[in-house]
Amino acid sequence: MDLKQITDLHKRELAYHIGMAGTTDGISIGELMDKCSSIQDGDLGRTAVWRRLKQLGMEGLAQLIDAGSRRSAYYIPTDALRRAALRMHLATDARTRPHVAYDRGMLDSYVPNETRYLRSDEVESLHAACAPGTLKRGDRQDRDMRRFMSDLSYASSRLEGVDYGHLATKSFFEEDTPISNLAPVDRKVLMNHFQAAKFIVEGIHQPTRDGDVGINEHDIRSIHAILSSGLLSNPMRQGAIRNTAVRISSSSYIPPAIPAEIERLFSQIVRKAAEIIDPYEQSLFLLVHVPYLQPFHDCNKRVARLCTNIPLLRNGILPISWLDVNKDDMEFGLAAVYEQRDPRILTEVYVQACHRSFESFTITQAARDPDEIDLRYDNELRQVVRAAVLDSIAITAPASVEGADSTAFVDRVTEILGACLGNPFVGAAYGLRLPDIQRFAEREAALESHCVTDRATA
Repeated sequence: MDLKQITDLHKRELAYHIGMAGTTDGISIGELMDKCSSIQDGDLGRTAVWRRLKQLGMEGLAQLIDAGSRRSAYYIPTDALRRAALRMHLATDARTRPHVAYDRGMLDSYVPNETRYLRSDEVESLHAACAPGTLKRGDRQDRDMRRFMSDLSYASSRLEGVDYGHLATKSFFEEDTPISNLAPVDRKVLMNHFQAAKFIVEGIHQPTRDGDVGINEHDIRSIHAILSSGLLSNPMRQGAIRNTAVRISSSSYIPPAIPAEIERLFSQIVRKAAEIIDPYEQSLFLLVHVPYLQPFHDCNKRVARLCTNIPLLRNGILPISWLDVNKDDMEFGLAAVYEQRDPRILTEVYVQACHRSFESFTITQAARDPDEIDLRYDNELRQVVRAAVLDSIAITAPASVEGADSTAFVDRVTEILGACLGNPFVGAAYGLRLPDIQRFAEREAALESHCVTDRATA
């Protein structure tokens, strides 16, 4: 929604201040009366104010929390109103907004496995979309990981303003095809992203091993060193905690400037992140707190985006490529953290990015390269599948199948036969017609029924 669409000036200002109050503390009617300059400057009475507040409630934008009396009651915004108020606030010139310093209370108040940025329904949807242990590593998955690394390199670079097109960037990494008009600094940004993604992907195994890339200061600083390689005026700043003040462009937020404090807070972030059990919450925690602290001289947002994948990959979850994330949405979510200490908008961006990445991986897997067994043993597969369907011959690997491939060959035949039962058209590739598959299905059903009877008798 857009608050500018509310034509009533008094109502719009009431909505704005309720939205800016946030969903935790809310705002009382007295505070609203004091904050709304249009009400103070006019002759709008309390009854008229109450009527407009009631309208906001009926429109599903604000909720009255009854604390026992009108004097102690307060209003909290819905997510939609909160988002609209923040957009209006952050759309103003940053130079006119009051300066906001780093609030370490946001970090101190976060208790791992008790405090949660993800809501329960979001956690459930993420685990349903990709539960821990889903990602299995192998030759095929590693090919998919290489595609992911090029996607991540493109997407994260695009969020930094480096965009030469997705297809061109994929060809740049996967086929070593040059990009016309690629500026040297942009080439370095892309290459650094790819190397950082490679560092994470190749540094995490399934199951994890000692020495794998993890949530620790050394590995996070290493990721920064890779991402910033050749991009900083002083190479000694690669992987180093910053010792100078920085400012955020287009923001009134001022990160901490005392080196000892930055080091202490960075250690606290890493320590708390490592204690979080849920991999999605752990991933999001890094996305919120690394940019908020700005522990490095540059590339902080890039580090955060790359680091979100460490908890996911360590837990067998598909990684986030950030491919379909809108840059403005990401910047808006970060600005809400910087200036309002509110991670809700960024959380929504994160959840959407996860789902979109999971969908992309599913599509990629559906269009993946043929199985190696299919390529090497096409005739043998055809013969054994036909023999099993037409003549009920037991599945065995022919002598022409190498011994090391025998188990994979039998597994592949079993997979094909199961697919034929679910979709008879699969059999067409093996010279099987619908009546053949139907007779095969009837025999399988009879065999299953016989087995059930024997188990019941036993």
